[in-house]
Amino acid sequence: MNPPLFSMPFFVLCLQFLLVSTVVALFFPLQAYVKGLGFPDGIVGFVLGADALSALVLQPFITPLITAVTAKRWILSGTILLAAALILEGTLIDPFGFAAARLIQGCGFIVVVSGIMVLLVEVIPKTMSGRAFGWISLIRLIPYATMPLVYDAVGVAPERLGPILRWSSVGCAVLAALLLLLPSPADVAGARRRSVYPYSLMIRSLFDRTLFPMFAAVTLLYAGYSAVFFFLKGYGAATGLSSIGLFFTVATLVMMAVRAAGGRWFDRWDKRAANAAALTLCGAASGMIPVSKTMPSIIGLAVLCGIGWGIAMPLLNALIFDGSKPETAGLNQNLALLMLQAGFFLGPLAGGQLLSFGGYEAVFFGAAAITAAAAPVIYRRTERTHG
Repeated sequence: MNPPLFSMPFFVLCLQFLLVSTVVALFFPLQAYVKGLGFPDGIVGFVLGADALSALVLQPFITPLITAVTAKRWILSGTILLAAALILEGTLIDPFGFAAARLIQGCGFIVVVSGIMVLLVEVIPKTMSGRAFGWISLIRLIPYATMPLVYDAVGVAPERLGPILRWSSVGCAVLAALLLLLPSPADVAGARRRSVYPYSLMIRSLFDRTLFPMFAAVTLLYAGYSAVFFFLKGYGAATGLSSIGLFFTVATLVMMAVRAAGGRWFDRWDKRAANAAALTLCGAASGMIPVSKTMPSIIGLAVLCGIGWGIAMPLLNALIFDGSKPETAGLNQNLALLMLQAGFFLGPLAGGQLLSFGGYEAVFFGAAAITAAAAPVIYRRTERTHG
């Protein structure tokens, strides 16, 4: 009989994941906040992306060091960093000090999430990877879908973000307290009881012939997704579609619905075929954005993108889980997270170049090509190198 998915450790880890995602989603009005503080235009972009930059730089160094034995200590350390960053961000009004706090926040966030992912793979039954990552990715979306609506409904002005950030540090105390409900490292069995992975193992995992196509697909998918995310608002302003922000509201709600309703099917489908179809769908829909001139057509594309992203994102993690040895499953999930960070860096970078070269049409056609390119990569069937 298979062990249950919804065990107490799985529930606690998902709750921690929800808390840390909520902290990040609190920064929805950050651009308006720092502009109100008088930050120069030249530094605003760096401030917005500083947390992702520090996470991208730090993660390759810490990934081999976070194992099931050490993960709880790493989560606690990351939580302390995150709480300190929130207090600083809620207090500092100097652009360089604020940017430094954002860098600290990115370090704290990636340490916490990396520790959570290592512990999560320990409690996911091997036959339920699709359902598990469907729920995990759904939980991650909830704050991003609800926080903009909460800010609008409550009428919180951007300049009030400072006190909100300082008080949100209390959530870090809750996140740390939840560690008491998780099993001790001594409960981790056999080969999984490593205190550290050698860096050579990380390199071998990254370039494993079964896993490398999955890691490459993660980078391509999130590069395409982030290009659409960061340039959609500007496209709406340039074309007079003032309500274009509804695109991501609708797409996110569809992604949540897909993952909530389709989780049980994720383990029944051919994951590679389903990924290829989903990547092709959201890639094609992304490419049609610049030729859609009305809000109804934009909303229709949001639905298609939501379906594609809603399926592809969790199933890529599931494929990486399925292709991993038990003792390296956590390491490989953190490598997938590193590829995600790379995608979020490369997508806007490529989008900016495409915008200067050919306008918004080039941006969205480029995003479509990048996303669709992941489909043949993920569908390339390779012999398993793992037992």
